[in-house]
Amino acid sequence: MIQITDPHLGSREDYQLLGLNTLDSLNQVVASISASDLVVATGDISANADEGAYQQFTSAMQARAEGWCWLPGNHDDPAAMERAAPGRHIGKRDLGAWRLLMLDTSIEGKVYGGLSEAQLQQLLQDLDEAGERPVLILMHHQPVTVGSDWIDAHMLRDADRFLDVVGRFRNVRAIAWGHVHQAYEGHFRHIHLYATPSTCVQFKPGSAPFAVGEELPGYRWFELAEDGTFATGVERVHVADYTVDLTSGGY
Repeated sequence: MIQITDPHLGSREDYQLLGLNTLDSLNQVVASISASDLVVATGDISANADEGAYQQFTSAMQARAEGWCWLPGNHDDPAAMERAAPGRHIGKRDLGAWRLLMLDTSIEGKVYGGLSEAQLQQLLQDLDEAGERPVLILMHHQPVTVGSDWIDAHMLRDADRFLDVVGRFRNVRAIAWGHVHQAYEGHFRHIHLYATPSTCVQFKPGSAPFAVGEELPGYRWFELAEDGTFATGVERVHVADYTVDLTSGGY
């Protein structure tokens, strides 16, 4: 399984984020991924919730032989995503012995994320129904701080409630998210925690104010074994014409 995140596509094919053509960058990242892998895109598909961005993304993914799905981020419009690719936003999916749970942490009009009481109750039900299946949870917003103050101000609200729920279930093996445009690894109790680089511009790890990182775009791969163990890692992609304004104070 492959996780890609935060492509930030615009309404036009020549849209740029901090000097980088985000569609070109996405296409080159996708081209480096095996067509046999399931791809989960964890939000901020669009830079501005534009219908054209979702059409561009679905076109990029249609070249793949196997399946893909997505979930919204704070820059997205979930209704527009559904119109562009009906049925691609799914809450859960079984992959071999594993169960994938994909959460919508977006809140209309907000940069930070959240989960409603109804969503938390559904999560409890889904985790209970998973039984002995190992579970991987995918979402957009980070449920823990990653050490970059400016983006940690826009993390999942009431994260303690979410972590309390998932922490009750020994079969939750890992949680992976996007939003922070950088790689991260950590733990909460028995659960492995991962952030994944963007397919476009990276943010500098450990920066208090906004700062652009020098790392290349990338994705995260997961090898999910039948016995409930797994391996994961980040692959960076050498995107041609990778030009980013490293002096920018925001986007």
